[in-house]
Amino acid sequence: MNERNERKATWLIILFTVILAASAIGSVSGQSKLRQKQEKLLNALIKVESNGNDKAIGDNGKAIGCLQIWKIYWTDAVERSGLGGNYRDCMRRDYSKCVVRAYMARYGKLWWNTLDGFNAEKIARIHNGGPKGYKKKATNAYWKKVEKVLAR
Repeated sequence: MNERNERKATWLIILFTVILAASAIGSVSGQSKLRQKQEKLLNALIKVESNGNDKAIGDNGKAIGCLQIWKIYWTDAVERSGLGGNYRDCMRRDYSKCVVRAYMARYGKLWWNTLDGFNAEKIARIHNGGPKGYKKKATNAYWKKVEKVLAR
């Protein structure tokens, strides 16, 4: 290879590296924005569900923790996610958030996993009404409460 071709090859490698790095930075930035949206929504759900009470027990003892997680919801979330733990761990905020993330990865993945597809309304309504909760009229009022908290 002559000197001119070596320089071209070097510049192509540099250009490729810069493009690859820029792409990676954009991806990290997108993931960060998605995580921020998810956290904002989780915090709104916590406000609506328990007003921030990590030890809350509601629905006649059927829902526990700051996100008022029912045992069937917890079972659905952990059975395929590898999350582990036990139902009483839902009394810890960090664990409750993990349970919701696992549940949404299973039932709300179209609206939870990507920045472009993120849909707070559908996620909130699934959290409230189960896997098809986003289709149920009964979850509209719940969404209005969450939406009001998100607007603050």
